[in-house]
Amino acid sequence: MPNLIRSLSSIQSWILHRMKDPLAIISICGLTILGLAVGSCHLFQPSPTNSGTAYSAAWDTLNGSDKQMLDKIEKAAFEYFWNGVDPTTGLGAASLTVPNRVSIATEGFALSSICIADTRGWISYHDAYQRVLLILNSFYKDSSNANDFCVQGHDGLFYHFVNDATGQRFGNSEVSTIDTGILMAGVLQCMEHFKGTGIDSLARKVYENADWSAYLTSGGGLAAAWTPEGGMSAQFTGYNEYMLVYLLALGSPTHPIPASSWNVWASTYTFINPYGDGIFLTPGGSFNPLAYLYQFPACWFDFNGIRDNYTDYWTNAVNALTANRRFCISWAQRNSADTLLWGWTACNGQNGYLGYRDPFNGTVAPSAVAASMPFIPTLALPSLRYMYDKYYDKIWQQYGFTDSFNPKENWYDAGYIGIDEGNMVLMLENFRSGAVWNEFMKIPYVQTALQKAGFHPTN
Repeated sequence: MPNLIRSLSSIQSWILHRMKDPLAIISICGLTILGLAVGSCHLFQPSPTNSGTAYSAAWDTLNGSDKQMLDKIEKAAFEYFWNGVDPTTGLGAASLTVPNRVSIATEGFALSSICIADTRGWISYHDAYQRVLLILNSFYKDSSNANDFCVQGHDGLFYHFVNDATGQRFGNSEVSTIDTGILMAGVLQCMEHFKGTGIDSLARKVYENADWSAYLTSGGGLAAAWTPEGGMSAQFTGYNEYMLVYLLALGSPTHPIPASSWNVWASTYTFINPYGDGIFLTPGGSFNPLAYLYQFPACWFDFNGIRDNYTDYWTNAVNALTANRRFCISWAQRNSADTLLWGWTACNGQNGYLGYRDPFNGTVAPSAVAASMPFIPTLALPSLRYMYDKYYDKIWQQYGFTDSFNPKENWYDAGYIGIDEGNMVLMLENFRSGAVWNEFMKIPYVQTALQKAGFHPTN
């Protein structure tokens, strides 16, 4: 009942604040039941954390056309991970623009996407098993075999970018804690998905081999990176997607970081309330609510119905993504751009990659909207439909929506970024079935991590 009340309150808030917004009017008139279903679907479990056994019932409220569109988007994005991989290592290109370069974070999304494809019947169990086994073997070094292939890393964590054929460090890439964390999230889901098999055992070894404690700084937090040239970097402060790696490091049975590290991290949070209708966290308190900051951790961790001593991360994401949309539309109104588009996140831009520190210039990413479906379906679905119907011929290619576009600049990306593709696959699946959450949240390591971080039922 508390979640039901929260959902009703959210819908009421949308109605009160968005009635002059064309997309909101569409969503309110046609999808109010959908919004209600998402918020009321998660049931509290006897344990102090949500085990993720419930899933969103909102999918059943959609019409056939919208179901078909979302299924098409999700399946096309999955194909990105299935095609074009190195046949020996199983590793695939991160952006398809830099030959032989692969992001280890992309492999984490790939692993979970394969689990989804197996469940959906897009590929056979046998093919899914063999591909996952191939990828996992690339991240585990058999100590009894000096010639055994393994992606290059340090203390069980891996370089952010590696060569897909050799596994060696690509350029001057760093050993990245967050990108290793995303990889490990996919590894752990495969452990659960293929429970009782050789993959279960291998995935466990990969995860347990990571020495997170080696990346602790003198301040008690996690370093962002390590390089042989510069050693360990400083720790990040303020909220960002690094909450994912903190939780995975807390849950390790072999090389964990102490529970106090969560407080070191979370005590630097800064909340903002730019529109006066919902507070949320941003890095350093600046107005940069890029979508990935809130979506990446939630691809695997189901935060609905639980919170720690600092905030409710589900509501935090709802408020941040709503503000993201509001800002994009306001920007478009001021700059004579398309006022029905939103989706500010890290993505490709006309003149190169647009990251966290780059100001918004009208470039939007379909993945940012698609991955908002579990949080704000009544706002995200009409926007996806609009992108699909109006811009299909400009932004739809082999693997579905391309990474990003900017109609005001008449620029439409022709490429893809693996982490954005994966964000789209996982969050659309979580919206329609909760499959990733259902598997991931029952893993003992995950439950341990949430308990050590002080998570408990929201009400």
